[in-house]
Amino acid sequence: MNTLESIFRVVLDASWRMSCLIVIVLALRSVLRDHVSARVLFWVWIAVAIRLLIPFAAPVSWSPFNLTRLTKLDAPAIVNRQLDSNFGVPAATKPLSTPSARVYSSGIRPAGFAAWSPVQWVAFAWSIGVAVLVIGRFRANRRFVSQLKQTCGTDENALGLLAAEAAARHGIRGVQVTVTDSVGAPALHGILRPRLLFPPGLLERLSPVEVKLIVTHEMSHCERRDLLAQALIHAAQILHWFNPLVWVAARAARQDCELACDEHVLRRLGSTEPQVYGATLVKILGIASQASKAPLVLGIVESKQQMKRRIEMIIANNSSSFIRTVAGCVLFCLVGVISLTRETLAQQPATVAAPNVTAKAPAGWWKNGSKPAAYVAGVDRDQMHNGLPSAYVKSIEPSIDGFGGMMQMCSAESFIGKRLRFSAWMKTEGAKDGGAHLWFRVDAKERDTTLQFDNMDPRPVSGTTDWHLYSLVLDVPADAGALAYGFFVSGTGQAWVNGAKIEEVGLDQPVTNIPMGSSRNLPKAPVNLTFE
Repeated sequence: MNTLESIFRVVLDASWRMSCLIVIVLALRSVLRDHVSARVLFWVWIAVAIRLLIPFAAPVSWSPFNLTRLTKLDAPAIVNRQLDSNFGVPAATKPLSTPSARVYSSGIRPAGFAAWSPVQWVAFAWSIGVAVLVIGRFRANRRFVSQLKQTCGTDENALGLLAAEAAARHGIRGVQVTVTDSVGAPALHGILRPRLLFPPGLLERLSPVEVKLIVTHEMSHCERRDLLAQALIHAAQILHWFNPLVWVAARAARQDCELACDEHVLRRLGSTEPQVYGATLVKILGIASQASKAPLVLGIVESKQQMKRRIEMIIANNSSSFIRTVAGCVLFCLVGVISLTRETLAQQPATVAAPNVTAKAPAGWWKNGSKPAAYVAGVDRDQMHNGLPSAYVKSIEPSIDGFGGMMQMCSAESFIGKRLRFSAWMKTEGAKDGGAHLWFRVDAKERDTTLQFDNMDPRPVSGTTDWHLYSLVLDVPADAGALAYGFFVSGTGQAWVNGAKIEEVGLDQPVTNIPMGSSRNLPKAPVNLTFE
């Protein structure tokens, strides 16, 4: 399930980024469509579809997505709080430098928690939606192909000659012609084996010139590989079925596809033929029935609402304008560059790329914190101490208002009535703001209460230090249920931890417990009540 959740998070990340871009493209499209070639607008939609299918982007400092960087950093904490509530664990109520809340990172939970998190349930629902759409569209396409195999018409020979002639002019071979009542207007079907589809009786109602123009239109679709482009858009639509903006973009892309095909036809016609071509489209609109609902079928008439825009473009016939071409290329490059960038959220430190350094918590531990995305944690075998590798946590953001680290939990059953010492060797580099800390907590069994707690808050390790042994001592009362322990960096910097252990100590060892609501730092009497 973790794999499915990870895939869903990647899809969700790409979806919200492209949602921002789709809104921008739709706005520019409404303003610039009279000044930008429809061909370029369709290229833009193809770029958006590819980006939705391939969720990879380069983190650069000038990316406009950097404007959302703070929001993105806070998102993991929101998800973690939701995960906590799902497991019956309280969210953080202590200061950011105090990891007393059980904040789990996504997809890494202590053993024993078998229930799915809300995010995993949503990921499962998303996968079901994808499967339903894939199966539904596959069956619809198979059913459509089966209908085509069962139909034939007396007009195929005449249409076949016209289609072969038009295909030769476009450099296309092997085009088949089928007369079928599965379509209400001329259409193109088949990516690898293109097939022209005509409704029965069409030839008697159109002149040879009109039929020639219709075939030229469909052959232009074939030459431009529009069915392949539509397949990409369909795939993006299925993968992001939950995003209504993707459906809006798919519809706009289909409209721009027809406009781009019209432009392609107009570039091949003589000076008097555009008027005949426009009149032919209007005539087809008058005699056509409902467009085919089968996937990957491009009809010459998709909707009556779009026809007005197409006729206006044909009358203007300015597709070859140099200004429109330049403006379109600028728009396409702008959208393409933006879609391939992302915010500089997680610049991985150079040490993570080393073969002896991992960026994943070791077995039995999991990453935690109020800002886990702002840190990288794992095992560093280049930092050995006492013959053992070290765990580490390192900040990857220039400024962090929060903390990140690693932790684990265990049952307190075997330690009831004992005094325990959690100790570890720790080394730091550039630890500032809140510094580096070990922490140790004893939780109650029957209620959501912290019985004993120490996080070195009065004595953090700051700056750059060599290996030193640090320890925290707590009592385990009779009503204890769990022990929680780990280490973290508050703010920026890096810390390595080595040789951690929990052991019983004698009662002569003083406890380091920080009582909840302790008065050790409070003044003995009220001060400055006059606010001077």
